[in-house]
Amino acid sequence: MAAALGLSACAVGPDYQRPAVRLENQWQHGNAPGDERQLSDWWQQFDDPRLTQLLQQGRDNNPTLASAAVRIAQAQAQLGIAKSGELPAVQLSLSRNYSKPDLANQLQGKTGGGSTQQISLQAAWEPDLWGAVRRGGESAQASWLSTIAAYQAAMAALEANIATLYFNVRTLEQRLLVASNNLKQQAENLRIANARFRAGASSEQDLRQAQVLFEQTNANIPTLRAALQQSQHALSVLLGQPPDYYRLQYADAVPMPSVPASVPAGIPRDLLQRRPDVLQAEYAAIAQSARIGQAKAALFPSFSLGGSFGYQSSDSGGNHLSDLFKWHNPVTSASAGFLLPIFNHGLLVNQVRVEDAAFQQAVLNYQNQVLTAQQQVEDALSAIDGHRAARLNLTTASNAARRSTLLALERYKAGETDFTTVTSAYQSQLQVEDGLAQAEGNLLQSFVEAYRALGGGWDGKLTAELSEDITRQMRARTDWGDALELPHSQGSAP
Repeated sequence: MAAALGLSACAVGPDYQRPAVRLENQWQHGNAPGDERQLSDWWQQFDDPRLTQLLQQGRDNNPTLASAAVRIAQAQAQLGIAKSGELPAVQLSLSRNYSKPDLANQLQGKTGGGSTQQISLQAAWEPDLWGAVRRGGESAQASWLSTIAAYQAAMAALEANIATLYFNVRTLEQRLLVASNNLKQQAENLRIANARFRAGASSEQDLRQAQVLFEQTNANIPTLRAALQQSQHALSVLLGQPPDYYRLQYADAVPMPSVPASVPAGIPRDLLQRRPDVLQAEYAAIAQSARIGQAKAALFPSFSLGGSFGYQSSDSGGNHLSDLFKWHNPVTSASAGFLLPIFNHGLLVNQVRVEDAAFQQAVLNYQNQVLTAQQQVEDALSAIDGHRAARLNLTTASNAARRSTLLALERYKAGETDFTTVTSAYQSQLQVEDGLAQAEGNLLQSFVEAYRALGGGWDGKLTAELSEDITRQMRARTDWGDALELPHSQGSAP
């Protein structure tokens, strides 16, 4: 026993070490100074109360996020299963048997049968000589932490997706407004062209050009409206509501969100602790590393100890069933086992290889996740620069287009030019103003992507929350004890 306890202090298999990763020293597009709270509460930078309200609704009601929280509870239960192997298995056994007399005894008038009852306390324990149980606990612990990181990653993705869809809705509203305003002006131009034609002041060609321009603009509106409705439907579902929810609840017009001045991006190394999906990938690698040790432990001899103590009584031979707890009726047993794998050694070796290959894949996935995270940050910062420049140029172009249209219309009314010049001016104005509305939306969304790439507001703590409604449903079906109390202040470093 002493030798077994001494051996149980070791654990075969590799101890996890963080894989080497390639990191930039600084971002290519620079790093703007700023308060860390600009990342943790990034949605506040848009100065839009409706966005803040929508994000809270998504956190409270989104089914995908709730499912991620339930997976944490499942992983906690799996962790409890893994840790239960560290202690002996003890169980209480109760039995009662009754036997009838055989046919020969029945013919001779003998009873020959009887009842036997037994109660015993049984225990079995397999010393964790090579650390298989402890490696299993390490794996389950890392898997549990991975589900918490996955929950935070789902939270960051949900918030970014809600903001992206919301800004898309607001952009489409602006594009519809641009098209509607142009349509009103073109309807007036069509009326003027028709009046001039009837008065003989212009040709039918001018009238038809005005009509074509009006109908072309009018034809774009149903397409924009359908796209708006689809974005509203998708946004409603992210909020955990029926598709028509957003249209019914948020039909009133509100000011456009503000464009943040900058993003405090920090340095690339921050991503290792700031991105929950990166941490999730690392915890997955930790869990798989421990499984190598579990597989290796099966290559070595194992020992098992067992025993039982109880009482047995019967009603045969002058005995009585009521004598169960008499001191002359004890039943005891003890056992010890030894298992040495011989002929299945090749199978066990290949199982170790399987787990090692899976670990290498997990390491590569983690390294790729770090590279991808850096790419996403660089892409988002680059997009911000590009869309900001596009918005500036299109703002200048929009002012020039409106002035050009005004001059062309005045010359047409004065009879100095035909309606072709007016048509061209209006087409350019509509195209530029629509492009400006899209550029505004693209710039807002590029900021969202930057915040998403930088961790989506995660504070680095592995915490999670399960709604009271889901907790109540699960407790009504199953005794969960305190396993549904998800962590509220769990550290993040592996």
